[in-house]
Amino acid sequence: MNTHNYIPFLPYGWSGVFAGAAVVFFAVFGYDALSSAAEESADARKHLPKAMMISFAICMVLYVLVCLVLTGMVYYRKIAPQAAFAHAFQDAGLPGLASIISLGAILGIVTVMFTFMFAVTRIWFAMSRDGLLPRWFSKVSARRRVPVRVTWIVGAAAALIAGVTPIKEAAELTNIGILLAFVVVCAAVIVLRYRRPDLERTFRCPGMPVVPAIGIVGAIWLTVYLAPLTWFRFIGWFLIGLVIYATYSYRKSVLGKQLRTAAESRLPTNP
Repeated sequence: MNTHNYIPFLPYGWSGVFAGAAVVFFAVFGYDALSSAAEESADARKHLPKAMMISFAICMVLYVLVCLVLTGMVYYRKIAPQAAFAHAFQDAGLPGLASIISLGAILGIVTVMFTFMFAVTRIWFAMSRDGLLPRWFSKVSARRRVPVRVTWIVGAAAALIAGVTPIKEAAELTNIGILLAFVVVCAAVIVLRYRRPDLERTFRCPGMPVVPAIGIVGAIWLTVYLAPLTWFRFIGWFLIGLVIYATYSYRKSVLGKQLRTAAESRLPTNP
């Protein structure tokens, strides 16, 4: 490592930091995927938040240290974006380590894909069970007790996207979707806390409403640094989702039916 490579330490300023964070955000929202395993966890209320925070802290420290090592080995303008660490160790005269790192990167990407696919299938299953999507998708395997149909669909779609879409474009489109979903979730936490204080809450949010408000601002701030083309693609997918919700999900929602039935029962009847 050469400490002279750290000068300048922020060559693109804070705008470069946020632009980079918006692109690599997909590397850290796996912690959100952990939350989708709540129904399949033993005593999730006790263990799940702790597991998410501990894993986040460990990974944050490792990410920072890894970045410091890489930028100390190679001047930032000479870093190869296709395989940064493999090229860095190869240039340092360690081709054996470069091969091991390349293999580890491939295995790492595969495990991350499985994690995200797990989260997607559970969310899809929950939406189908709640009536927001057709019940056909909530079919569970009699042997393994997992949503088998959506697992096959997500697996095939993931393979297709991975095969034909550049990773940077796929990452940006994924990032903007997740970031804006976080905005909705954080806003819903605040709204429900004041509008429905009677709801049973398995998990509680500390520091209300400051913590979710910070989440809203932070997520929106990162989306500003994404490419305009990513925004156009997201708007297209968002409109498709609105059409599905307006034409199917709104009418079929189990919760929606319960609320409409309760509202009708409170209406005065004609004598």
